[in-house]
Amino acid sequence: MLITISVIKVITMTRYIPQWLSPVVEALELDRPELVTMAELTSIAEQSGVEAQGYAIADRLRKLGWLLETPQRGVWEFAPAESAGPYSTADPLLPMKAFMLSHPGCKCALTMQTAAWALGLADRVPACIEVSFEKRPAVKVPREISPSVFESTIGSVEAKGVPCLHPESIVVHMAQKPSAVRSWQGALEWLPDVAYEMREEPLLDELAGRPQSVWSRTGYLVSGMRPDLAEGISRGIETGSKVRFGPRGSAIRNDERWKVSDTLLPFDPRELERVL
Repeated sequence: MLITISVIKVITMTRYIPQWLSPVVEALELDRPELVTMAELTSIAEQSGVEAQGYAIADRLRKLGWLLETPQRGVWEFAPAESAGPYSTADPLLPMKAFMLSHPGCKCALTMQTAAWALGLADRVPACIEVSFEKRPAVKVPREISPSVFESTIGSVEAKGVPCLHPESIVVHMAQKPSAVRSWQGALEWLPDVAYEMREEPLLDELAGRPQSVWSRTGYLVSGMRPDLAEGISRGIETGSKVRFGPRGSAIRNDERWKVSDTLLPFDPRELERVL
């Protein structure tokens, strides 16, 4: 009997470490940071007795394949020896992590589909990760990040190593700023799962203090999927004028219960299947 044995050869790349830089690489190997800043490199060098400027260390380690570029200037990804070469982890959230590390005072969280993915409620992460900022960033945001402004009342939860909006906040954000949703048709893939996880108390807390238009759009959006939540929202709405869901233009549909003129959604939220 002839037996064929397939052998898979793993190719590794040897990376050189100059003697003067070995204490820095050793410290990085011990700490295993995913990302490292110029300030951290300088601190490590000082503690290790390496007499060199941070920029010189970073430049040398980058050329040798120990540090990899990120979208954020002054922040690098560390490629440990076990990665067998200068290979990135390809973490889709790396742009946000690098930005947060470089701007620790900038409060932000994942939102929309990216948040749903981080929470395990969406199968795919979008190519451009969606991040909500409490205030409009005063600094340049990497092009890999799709920014929007939304300040949550109920805070955030950590998911995949970064702050992430709660399901209730995701939906309220969508209702408050419909134009921030990159694809409403695509949202049908994950919105029902997000709606399933929503609870009334945190949802009403997130809506508290927001304009009546946001209450109306939120109620309209969840009316088919979560009529129980819609009922709770309706009790907090005062009779008022009609609100628009989308840009100015001819209405695709009108809803008298929620006083909504829908000019945007490619689906009727009232006809979506109930999820709870």
